[in-house]
Amino acid sequence: MNHVLIAEDCKIIRKGISAMIARCQVPINQIIECKNGLEALEIIRNMPIDVLITDIRMPDMDGITLVKELQKSQYIPRIVAISGYDDFSCAVDLLRCGAREYLLKPVKREELNSIMMKLEEEIQKEQSEKRAKRALCYSQIRRILLSENITREEMKEAERLNWFNEEAYSVVISSGTFNEVDDTRIFTFPDVEGCQVTLMAEKEVKDFILNRDGSSDFGVSDPFQGVLNLRKAYEEARQRRIRGFCMQERDGITSKNCLMPQNEMECFVQRIGTQKNSKNEALLLELADRVKKGEVEGLQFQDFMSHIIMRVREFYGRILAEEEISLEKLCHMLEFNNIDEYCTEIRRVFSCINERVLRENDDYKSRLKVEEALAYMNENYSRNINMAMVSNYVSMNYTVFSIAFKEYTGDNFVNYLRKIRMNEAKRLLAETDFKIGEIGQMTGYEDPKHFMKSFKWVAGITPSEFRKNLRVKDGKTENITPKTKIVTF
Repeated sequence: MNHVLIAEDCKIIRKGISAMIARCQVPINQIIECKNGLEALEIIRNMPIDVLITDIRMPDMDGITLVKELQKSQYIPRIVAISGYDDFSCAVDLLRCGAREYLLKPVKREELNSIMMKLEEEIQKEQSEKRAKRALCYSQIRRILLSENITREEMKEAERLNWFNEEAYSVVISSGTFNEVDDTRIFTFPDVEGCQVTLMAEKEVKDFILNRDGSSDFGVSDPFQGVLNLRKAYEEARQRRIRGFCMQERDGITSKNCLMPQNEMECFVQRIGTQKNSKNEALLLELADRVKKGEVEGLQFQDFMSHIIMRVREFYGRILAEEEISLEKLCHMLEFNNIDEYCTEIRRVFSCINERVLRENDDYKSRLKVEEALAYMNENYSRNINMAMVSNYVSMNYTVFSIAFKEYTGDNFVNYLRKIRMNEAKRLLAETDFKIGEIGQMTGYEDPKHFMKSFKWVAGITPSEFRKNLRVKDGKTENITPKTKIVTF
């Protein structure tokens, strides 16, 4: 329970009732006291009171008059009357006027506690029913907003569920969000086609517009009444929001028939992953300028972008997933304040995709060149080759080749070439009777000492010891494949 108001002219009795309520079993946020009906009436008009406990006899305005005046109010609290034995006939009148409970003075704590618990249970039940009814109403209204195929029976059902048929309302569509106030006259839908849609009483609309401080990031329909006109009002507000989004200054703008042929749209998508993406950026700016001038309708531009985004998702889905790039926001252009902000975000996202595609293309080209270099090394390891010679052979910058080679093989050029040569040297030692020096020359080592030193560094033993070990194993040799192309030790 939020607020309890005590109207009693006797201060001692008023304070006593207040103390008993504070100690009752019902949690209460605030207890308010006043000394007559006039003060109580003013308080109730300015804030919602859950329970009013009022004496019958008070100066300026008595309890009966207070209760009668409250019947004219939009919100009437639950009323508990307090009186003496000689006021019983007045108490009956007060109960007829709307009082819920009746207490005799002196008020007993147990009786007051029992009444407060009973009223709290009623309040909680009523609030639960209101929430359920409002949730159902929200569901019905949202369906009407999003669907053009609502049957008349569904409309009638929605009319029975909502309570805004007797007051004029406007639909407001905005890109930003604002907190919904605790008011049954306002319905807020935070995500309808990427926008916030709000149904608000006509008198609330002026304050909303003033609070936007001259911004054009919203559209407001004319006042309407009843749900039968809700879809029409929504479309009207949406059209005005689109006009504001497009930064167009007037209504009645005509548009040309087509933004771009179908094949040109496909070319737009294909160019995203190439060096020609700048042409797309220029085209996008040109289209936005045409929209702002009124040569193209906002809805036509939205349909065009929806098609482009759909094709981008189909074409670059893997990259979108790997880079964690979401196109969801781009699907709802009215989520942005205006067309310039929207186009800036489109260019940013498409640029990210373009950079990734170009990077992949460069990586692919580098892999092909490294593979070509490895084939060359496997065919020419017996010659005096070095990285400068090989990088020049595959037409790659020396530094770029060094980095790409290390990324692809996991080893630097010198070590990798040594492994190729040593693998071939082991094969020759096992399968032939060539002399050690001859094998060194056959694997690219002109100096026999350099060959033996390199072999021992790799194998841990000299070439002669390696050959001897193989031949003492009952005449068997290790299974060494002939001339392996790419090896890893």
